[in-house]
Amino acid sequence: MPVNAPAEYFKAEGKFKSAKNKDEKIAALEEMIRLLPRHHGSENAHAQLKSRLAKLRKESEKKGGGHKAGVKKEGDAQICILGLANAGKSTLLSRLTEAKPKISAMPYTTTKPEIGMMDYKGIKVQLVEIPSTFDPEYMSIARGCDAIAVVANTEKERDIIESVLRNNYIRQKSAVVKQGEDVKEKLWGMLGLMVVYTKAKDKRLSPMALPDGATVKAFALRIHKDFISNLRFARIVRGGRIIQAGLSYVLRDGDIVELHMKS
Repeated sequence: MPVNAPAEYFKAEGKFKSAKNKDEKIAALEEMIRLLPRHHGSENAHAQLKSRLAKLRKESEKKGGGHKAGVKKEGDAQICILGLANAGKSTLLSRLTEAKPKISAMPYTTTKPEIGMMDYKGIKVQLVEIPSTFDPEYMSIARGCDAIAVVANTEKERDIIESVLRNNYIRQKSAVVKQGEDVKEKLWGMLGLMVVYTKAKDKRLSPMALPDGATVKAFALRIHKDFISNLRFARIVRGGRIIQAGLSYVLRDGDIVELHMKS
């Protein structure tokens, strides 16, 4: 039994022991690994949990004939869309992306994850609609995404989805999206990212997504690792100001950054 583990860890362990199938066991093990403190004394426990998880995943894939429900992450971030049947998930996906999911008044029209790419100021955000059957194999996608968009038309629907998230160990930041609001801004706001721009020699601007509070060093590393040792200074255009800065300077959303290298 691992020492100094939080109460949530033992709750997840209990769910693992009472799991009725491999998907439930995998979900519980993933949560146990996430919650187990990382220190020298827990190295063996982490290794054992990860080995058990790898074995279960292999068995699950073999049983399914090699089929994997995972969705390859593309773009700068991934947001999953969850909601009950006929809540408007497919309508939201088609409105924000070029995806053409089947939209029908019949419940459970979406039987597999539907994928689209949302553009936000030139940044690509992958949206994944999760079927409202909430199969464990599809909920594993939601556990690995960056944020959750909840489509709920009533308080009761919202409460049901919140319960689904809790029961599937999904703890990413989530928000209820509603008709008539600026959904793109709301979704982007959950990600903790900012948009900065690189300026090429031909003066074209290219957007780049970075975590809020990122520095010039993080910006330079995204372009090329050698830029760190060869950087002379960064020239930042912020509104009407021009700032000359070094690697530790903190960038802000909307900054235009030019890197000047040593000759």
